[in-house]
Amino acid sequence: MEREEQTVFTFYYPEVPKVKGDRRYRRPTLPTQHPSALMPPQRRQQHVDQTHTYIRMFCGSLCGFSLLVLICMSPLNWVQFLVINDGLELYAGLWIPCNHELCWSHTPKPPYYLQYSRAFFLISVFTILVVLGWLFSSCLPRRGRVTGNLDLKVSMLSFISASCLLLCLILFLEQVDLYTSETVDSALLWPYQVNWGSDFIYLFAGIVSFLNYITSRSPSLDQDITAVPTEKSRLGFGPVTLPVEDALSELLTESSSEISQTHQI
Repeated sequence: MEREEQTVFTFYYPEVPKVKGDRRYRRPTLPTQHPSALMPPQRRQQHVDQTHTYIRMFCGSLCGFSLLVLICMSPLNWVQFLVINDGLELYAGLWIPCNHELCWSHTPKPPYYLQYSRAFFLISVFTILVVLGWLFSSCLPRRGRVTGNLDLKVSMLSFISASCLLLCLILFLEQVDLYTSETVDSALLWPYQVNWGSDFIYLFAGIVSFLNYITSRSPSLDQDITAVPTEKSRLGFGPVTLPVEDALSELLTESSSEISQTHQI
């Protein structure tokens, strides 16, 4: 009977340097910082300031567009009155009387809804003019740095302008209801509806400006430039780069221990 050949498996164990205590060993790591972090802090702060400036220009454009719409809609007719008996049509607006006994005229009459509505309209327009003046002056090169709390001021004035325009539209609606009866029917025209859109744009510009004010109050990006960078492991374990002072202190202690061991020998 033939003798069966025995198969022998040889495992090779290569010598590897010990990881513990060997600071030359580094595990593969992934970058822990965003590429934008390599940008100098002054350059990053410049980009942030430019972003805030663009947001201010956007808010100014919204306010200017709404102001232009209001000025164009103010001389138009806002309401139409229809006399049911004879089918007579009468038109009137914020600044346009219909000069009829069934409608209002230039003579003020209580409860003065029309006069209050006009006053709030003028306040809204003048407030937006102040906002546009501030934003325009902040863009001039001679002015240098933007005045403090400009975004907060623009936000507050935008809210005030939106509130005044809202009161203007509500009081005008009360004026129309005052002259509406069983014999006279009324219908609001499209210029009056467009003014509601301008009011919402004022409100939106105020919200955006307030958010821009909150983000501009965040600390500057160049305050943490003295922080010591650290290296983190990809898998959450392994050696981690220590600050320079700790590394030097540990190297000195190791060298002193080695010298003491040599003296003892």
